[in-house]
Amino acid sequence: MSALSVHASDYTVIYVQGDDAKSYLQGQLTQDLNDIPQGQWRWAGHCSAKGKLWACLRVCHYEQGYALLCSSTEAQVALGELKKYAVFSKVEISQATLPVVGILSSDEEVTTHFNIDSANSVNVVDGGVILRLAPDRYVYIGEQFKDSDVQQTQAVLAQQIKAGEPSLNSAAIDEFVPQMVNLQALGGISFKKGCYTGQETVARMKYLGKNKRAMFIVKAAYSQLLGTNEESPEHTLDLERQVGENWRRAGTLISQACHNGELVGLAVLPNDTELDVQLRAKHAPEVLFNIEPLPYSLTEE
Repeated sequence: MSALSVHASDYTVIYVQGDDAKSYLQGQLTQDLNDIPQGQWRWAGHCSAKGKLWACLRVCHYEQGYALLCSSTEAQVALGELKKYAVFSKVEISQATLPVVGILSSDEEVTTHFNIDSANSVNVVDGGVILRLAPDRYVYIGEQFKDSDVQQTQAVLAQQIKAGEPSLNSAAIDEFVPQMVNLQALGGISFKKGCYTGQETVARMKYLGKNKRAMFIVKAAYSQLLGTNEESPEHTLDLERQVGENWRRAGTLISQACHNGELVGLAVLPNDTELDVQLRAKHAPEVLFNIEPLPYSLTEE
């Protein structure tokens, strides 16, 4: 058994490689690929022509192109959309067949185990690639760990949610512009690069003040209600907020995880929502949510 805390994840990787990989992705993603140095990753959004997100991605250099890390749900859509126009460019687009696991161990333990450079957020290692997502939180793409080494929990997704990092469930795909899931606060949108698919909508949201929604972290003591630690509820996508004695529609959960007795989620709500508002799941009104503070600011510089 590995000394590292290795967990199952829903991450997968899309590889975009070839002579035109950079120019092709430059016309598809919200991030400026010129701003991604070797050994580092950056957030990016992949949008429709209307500026609605198909996927929230972590992008880094990989071999003769780029690796795009996202959830399996997002990859199902993003992969097909990326391939639509690839025939006109010298690119090859494929989904990784290697396992992708999360590692929730200290930086010292991980850097020692893999013998990697702690200054890099992306390191090529024997048999794979490892990305440092945050302090004590990594994703490893490769064959090093056996099934017996991997814990089948929702811990990786729960930690991502608590960090306010977006991923889209199937109901959220093609529903929200990047600013509605805080991609600008994570450095995932370049407002200086050239044209890309959906740019007009994204720019309008910034410069004309059109965006009225943002992503919030919400939490409920779910296991106390349903007696489980690791099963996500089936019907908690729509949230309601309490207004006096009544409940009114508030927004939508775009991702959720149940771990250690907590149900945590990311919800797109009106961006003027007060942090002390009481929320509940529309189809499970006994599940009450509180809003947790974001670990970053949504106020633009």
